[in-house]
Amino acid sequence: MNLHVIELINNKIVVADVEELDEEPSCFLKNCREIIDIDGTMTFKKWPLYTDETDTLIYSNRIVSISTPSDEVANLYKKSVNS
Repeated sequence: MNLHVIELINNKIVVADVEELDEEPSCFLKNCREIIDIDGTMTFKKWPLYTDETDTLIYSNRIVSISTPSDEVANLYKKSVNS
């Protein structure tokens, strides 16, 4: 698993298993979850919304940053995906 935290240009933060591609769309995101942080309490919401799919392709111009998740985020993500 190549787990990353992705900040999008619309200020959403998504956690996913990321596969980088050679051409646009540049990333294949598997088992996507959006991080919802309310007063320091993190929850994970299925993303993208309004579809049964949990995998998506995304263009590089939609991404602000990609980083490695903290242990806490990784553990909460795994619980969310496995529930």
